[in-house]
Amino acid sequence: MSGYAAATRTAVAVVAQMTGTPMPTLMRRDDDDEDEKSTSEINIDVSFLFDWGNAPGTGPYFSTNNIDAAQQITTAALMGSICLLVFSLLRLRWPELYSHRLRLRHMRPSNIPRTLFAWIYPTCTMSDRHVLETIGLDAVLYFRAFRMFIYMFICLSAFGMLVLYPVNFYWGREENSPDEKHTIFDSPLASVTDLSGRYSVSHVILAYVFALILFFYIDRFALHTITMRWHYLLLTRRTGNSRTLMITHLPRELRSEQALFRFVRGMRIGEIEAVHVAPLEQELTQALAHRAKVLGKLETAFVAVLGNPCRARSYDPELLKRAVLTDTDEARLLERRLLRRWARRKDKKRNRPVERPQLSVMQPVRNSETGKWQWPLRRIDAIDHWRTALFAADVRLQKAREHFHGGEGGTSAFVTMTHAADAFTISQLSVHARPDTCKIRMAPEA
Repeated sequence: MSGYAAATRTAVAVVAQMTGTPMPTLMRRDDDDEDEKSTSEINIDVSFLFDWGNAPGTGPYFSTNNIDAAQQITTAALMGSICLLVFSLLRLRWPELYSHRLRLRHMRPSNIPRTLFAWIYPTCTMSDRHVLETIGLDAVLYFRAFRMFIYMFICLSAFGMLVLYPVNFYWGREENSPDEKHTIFDSPLASVTDLSGRYSVSHVILAYVFALILFFYIDRFALHTITMRWHYLLLTRRTGNSRTLMITHLPRELRSEQALFRFVRGMRIGEIEAVHVAPLEQELTQALAHRAKVLGKLETAFVAVLGNPCRARSYDPELLKRAVLTDTDEARLLERRLLRRWARRKDKKRNRPVERPQLSVMQPVRNSETGKWQWPLRRIDAIDHWRTALFAADVRLQKAREHFHGGEGGTSAFVTMTHAADAFTISQLSVHARPDTCKIRMAPEA
């Protein structure tokens, strides 16, 4: 009953405070004492619940809890240091995961030394043009955003330390306590009763200065983003991906190459180089998906032998690719010899290579005596099995390509323009009367 009584008394006091009526005095009767009846008054002051100055984040809260700023700085520095150390350790442990673009043959980034913090200096000194040509536009904008935040907060911190901190230190105190000075983590503005003097003028002026600094950096970043985008388009203007549009949700009257060509030409935006309407037949899509699945299985079998990446110094992926995709006995002998040379070592002391992976399959065998078919499990070489399946998938894909333009037109098409600027202009338009049809965007990268 004591918990229920306490909750009731608190609720009554809150209602009295909100309505402005005098807070009632709660009487408690002590029934345990039969000889003498005594009463006691319980006064509950809940005014602090409605005092917004006690809310965290306000000026009065910071003036009485001046250690919060120090805790925030300490926590941010500690979390940032831990994340930096963890990332450096993970990059040192799995370099193939965090530096996978170093394995490219063309347009690969520069090498970074494999030490704990060696990646920081090359990342900070790498030019934007090099990042744009090797990694892409998104990485450049990502780096520039971080650079903008660094410059912005350095500028704000400089104004705060050179202007606001001396003002707070010398003039941020009450008239009746002139010897009391504030520290760097205090909020003396909230504890000053008279804000009409020169002390508050500096804060008002710097509030506008801080706003102008933010607008300056954000506006400059937006301008750099637009210019960098057009610079990237100029670098890739001759590639097919920058000039190709993908049109989806085609209406029935535009599901032919001639009709779509006349429709796009009627916009009078630019010259058209080629128009391809994807057929409604799903055989090509299924053949591509099947070949990709078989190729992934074959690559997994090779990874089991060579590892990912292959650590052998004489490893030549082009030579191995030619040997795998050539269907001759000489190619099979060359493939086995290369795999034995480049295979991972199962026992480093004895220098024993990893064996070729095996696969359990059910192959039909007809019993010569009974004439019945049996399906026993047999262990076969996984690389040979998936290579044969890849050759069969290539034959199926070739047949699907031959009949690619023979079926009915589908709801998707690709239009290649002569100039990249025309393609980007069309991709930003709504070209059909019905907004849910004929949706145009730039074609994804192949």
